[in-house]
Amino acid sequence: MDAHKARELYTQYLTRLYLQRDIESLNQFFSPDAVTHPLPAGVPEGVQGLKLMARVWLESFSDIHFTLHSFLQDQDLVAARITLTAVHTGSFMGIPATGRRVEVADHPHYRIQNGKIVEIWDQLDMLSLLRQLGALPTVAQAA
Repeated sequence: MDAHKARELYTQYLTRLYLQRDIESLNQFFSPDAVTHPLPAGVPEGVQGLKLMARVWLESFSDIHFTLHSFLQDQDLVAARITLTAVHTGSFMGIPATGRRVEVADHPHYRIQNGKIVEIWDQLDMLSLLRQLGALPTVAQAA
């Protein structure tokens, strides 16, 4: 898959999931046995686990938007740098809804084969997110 088609696939995936809130669309973009790194404890492998994690996000956050800052491809691997913004409107990791608007960086990497994502490495800035939700002190508060 060339870089243009890979970027189009990735953008469509983000749009369908986050803007249209279509969890079932993950079947279109991911192989059923896609491998996720890291896989949170208790989450099943494959697209079913990805759907579970997506459901948690969509139930916890509303008004989700993304900005794709960069997109790189090397053979079957792609890497993106995105920023997600959203409003915390549901319980997330035991943190009750705060109504706060959050902004979080994400640096996912994907391996694509035959037009589907077969492996994902995701590095969402959870530390920043938890600080924005008030679950952890900010750097200034900790100093």
